[in-house]
Amino acid sequence: MAKDIVFVLHGIGQYAPDWIDDESCAVVALREAAKKYSFFEGKTLDSFVEFVPILYDDVFQRIMEHWKKLADGLTSSIPVMPGFMKETLQLMSGATKSDWAHTHGADIALYWGFRLFQQRIVLRVLAQMTRKIADTINQPDGKPQYHVLAHSLGTAVAHDALHHLGTEAWLDRLKQTEFSDADANDAVKERDSYVDAVERLQQRDPNPLNPQRFKFESITMLSNVSALVHPSTNPYHSIVRPGSSHDLGAYAQNYFNVNHKFDPVSIAGDFSMPEAWKMMGGFDTQVDHVYKQAEKIHDAAHYVCNPRVHLPLLTFYVNAYSPTQQDLDQIDVFEKDCKKDLTEQVKKKLVQLAAGKTDDIGKLLTVIQTFKRVAGAVA
Repeated sequence: MAKDIVFVLHGIGQYAPDWIDDESCAVVALREAAKKYSFFEGKTLDSFVEFVPILYDDVFQRIMEHWKKLADGLTSSIPVMPGFMKETLQLMSGATKSDWAHTHGADIALYWGFRLFQQRIVLRVLAQMTRKIADTINQPDGKPQYHVLAHSLGTAVAHDALHHLGTEAWLDRLKQTEFSDADANDAVKERDSYVDAVERLQQRDPNPLNPQRFKFESITMLSNVSALVHPSTNPYHSIVRPGSSHDLGAYAQNYFNVNHKFDPVSIAGDFSMPEAWKMMGGFDTQVDHVYKQAEKIHDAAHYVCNPRVHLPLLTFYVNAYSPTQQDLDQIDVFEKDCKKDLTEQVKKKLVQLAAGKTDDIGKLLTVIQTFKRVAGAVA
């Protein structure tokens, strides 16, 4: 059988091409977790699954390098929200500082506030995803199942990209778009790659990636901010939702939403799964564990190290795997062990983290809350 394919979208921050092998990444934690279960003895997770990293942070970087040249274009670009421009640009003035919160907050500001960045990020993501789908959908050993695993800002990017992927209108408009800014050459290449992949798929079907004909086996959102940052259709009303194979308006068989009680980014994102989704393949999970370092609470790896999170992922991605009762018992073992390490000092740290009063992640939350306040003021 063909390996399942998992598209992995990173969160905020600067990522090198090999970011998927970083210890903070969900994939590294998932590979380590698999080793704990008897099913995977003598096997590797990668023998069942192909993880495809979707890199888009370099788009922010390459456009930021053109910041001065693009200044007039950005000023004339009407933001998604009226009145957003002035305060966003003021926040962006800190993006040149060697400040983690400003650097990460810059990604949110640019993606949330400017159509130029939204278009280029979505275009980059879709170029990579459609190319991989076109390359693998006709494998001799069978059609693979496709999944999305997104974290933090990547949940918003994934939502917007998938919504556009499943509708033809955006692609049709994109074909007619003339790119004239300093980033035009890269944008044209990515647009052409995206269009080429879709045209290859259209040899099989005139509308190949519409949810009536194509579905993702699972979509997983870790620290989900898609309800806060959604330049495209509202995530509560888009095609990016769970549904059976007979639901022609749903893009996923399973939708796994995971948030953390003490992760300030997760708290700010505040995605609440509709009750109806839970009867259609939707799984809504809140975790509260602290593994080793409280400061790493927002890392994708920190989410995935909990069996309450990685056991469903392993079940989604490995068709032959079904958790045994012994495997499921590891949830209680893990969470009890974590609670044993909860000193009063760590508990105090958690409260400070959740309130956005701790270190860099707290500074980032301040930036996010500013955006949230601006959005509410002009809504």
